[in-house]
Amino acid sequence: MDGLTLDEFERELVALIGRPTDLRPFVCEGSPLTCDVFLVGFNPATEMRTDFWEFWRPGYGYDKAAWFKRYLEERAAKPLKPGKTWQQKVSATRRNIECFVEGAAGVRVLETNIYARASDDMRTLDVASREIAPFKFLLDTIKPKVIVVHGKPALQTVGKFGTSAKVIEADHHFSRQTSKVTARGYGAMAAKEGEDAG
Repeated sequence: MDGLTLDEFERELVALIGRPTDLRPFVCEGSPLTCDVFLVGFNPATEMRTDFWEFWRPGYGYDKAAWFKRYLEERAAKPLKPGKTWQQKVSATRRNIECFVEGAAGVRVLETNIYARASDDMRTLDVASREIAPFKFLLDTIKPKVIVVHGKPALQTVGKFGTSAKVIEADHHFSRQTSKVTARGYGAMAAKEGEDAG
């Protein structure tokens, strides 16, 4: 961290992504500046109508609890996709992210993605939305000790940054072939690596 205050961080991020914005550069509880662990995917999967900044509290940081409540409300209100008869309350990815955060108890986690715009899947994220500056800003200003990456495309991109953080690759993207137990295990591993890194 380059001695950035929370107010300065907020100003610089606003300059990058605008306000209001439908981008979701990250989710965490409290100050992003004290998050030693990054959990990184490709892009958010659940599109929300809500402005990211609605959950930002000056002097505190991000209000994840309020954001999560809105996330559940918006998912519940979404019409079902053609051919579907029901929808999960939370996405498989979100379920595993929550398990990861539980497993990492004792260290602070920033949930983020290479790209901040949500889409149903990677293929439907248009080229214009593949803007990497918000992620690079988070990496440069917060300087995490540990980065856990789920999904090959995200791993390839993180590899290009030459970060000093310990990078851990999850065996699978958190949306599939990852159990709650496995996700918690990655969280515990990240916490231990973070503590070992001082």
